[in-house]
Amino acid sequence: GGGTRVFETYPVLAVIALGWTLPHHRATGRLPKYNPERRKTFLLSDWQHVCALVASALNAHGLMELAGWCVAAGGNPNPRKRDQDGVDACLCLLVALHLAEQRDCLMVGNTDSGYIVVPYGHALNEELSARCVSTGRPPSDWVQSFRLANSPGPAIRVLD
Repeated sequence: GGGTRVFETYPVLAVIALGWTLPHHRATGRLPKYNPERRKTFLLSDWQHVCALVASALNAHGLMELAGWCVAAGGNPNPRKRDQDGVDACLCLLVALHLAEQRDCLMVGNTDSGYIVVPYGHALNEELSARCVSTGRPPSDWVQSFRLANSPGPAIRVLD
C-alpha cells in the first residue's frame, strides 16, 4: 500500500548511471574527482562538471532555486566538503525524482544484506554484473532492475 518509503542511494553510482563520467581510456569513462577534501585528487574542472550537470537536471525538473544554488556552487573556486555534501544531496534528490517518475532503476545489493537504488544505466549494469562474476556472486542476486510500483498517494513525500 501507500505510505512513506525510504531508499538509500549512492551519488557516485548515480553519476555513472546518468552517464556523467568524463572521457577516459576506460569504456565507462572516468569518475569526476569532485571531493574537495581530497586535495591531491580534487579537480576544479570536475567540480564544475558535476555542478553544471546537476543544475541542468534540477532546472529540467523546475527546481530553479536548487539549480541556481548548484550553478553558484560550481562557480566557487574553493568549494568545501559541505558544498560537496549539498551537491550530493541534490544528486540524491534527482534519484528520488527518477523513482517518483517510475523510471527504470537498478537495485544493487539484496533485501537480506541491504541495497541501494540508482537510475538504470546499461554500462553500470554491465560493470556491476561483471564485478559480481569476478567475485563469485551470481549477478541476478545482486543487480536487478527496479521500478517504483504504482501506489495510491504520493510515492515520495518531501518534508520541510
